[in-house]
Amino acid sequence: MGNMSPTLENLTETIINRLSDQGYAVIENFLPGQEIKALSHHAKSLQKNGEMHKAATGLSKQNTNNSILRGDFIHWIEASQACKIEQIYLDSMSSLQQAINKSFFLGLFELESHFAIYPPGAGYQKHFDQFIGRNERKVSCILYLNEDWTKDDGGALRMYLDQKNQNNYIDITPQAGTLVVFLSEEFLHEVLPAKRERISLTGWFRTRSVN
Repeated sequence: MGNMSPTLENLTETIINRLSDQGYAVIENFLPGQEIKALSHHAKSLQKNGEMHKAATGLSKQNTNNSILRGDFIHWIEASQACKIEQIYLDSMSSLQQAINKSFFLGLFELESHFAIYPPGAGYQKHFDQFIGRNERKVSCILYLNEDWTKDDGGALRMYLDQKNQNNYIDITPQAGTLVVFLSEEFLHEVLPAKRERISLTGWFRTRSVN
């Protein structure tokens, strides 16, 4: 798997196995703590500098109060302009992309990703990570950047494991360093409101667009 560190290689192998077995993986300590702290600090700096913008959604035209549907602020990462800490994240995800392609032949072509900050009380209602009529997004990846997070802080990612039975779900605590990877078309999910500001890096491995 190229120049991956032994730790990252082992974690990537675990992700591949769990994607194969159940369609999703929840991995703690995906990146070293100092890198997670640097990413969190960078997100807060973007927010302080006015570079985070209210997120839109493909459903916003159908919902007159988009802030109820989705309450986060985001900043897209441009790979060609990535700073050092963004590049560390992108390099790790590139290694993961190559491993997923090798194992599943998905033809993943690129990663689109953004920082997301949810103010206290904000969430994101149930949704799939696909735009209506489009299916380029194949694998979703969420890296959490929240230090000292507890279940009492709220803000869990609720993933529904059975589309026909919404009582069958898991709640994932957005603790710093945790990476969640899942097949974008398979899992309905939502972000529950939190008592604290909640920070993440969300990305999607995509195939080429067919025009």
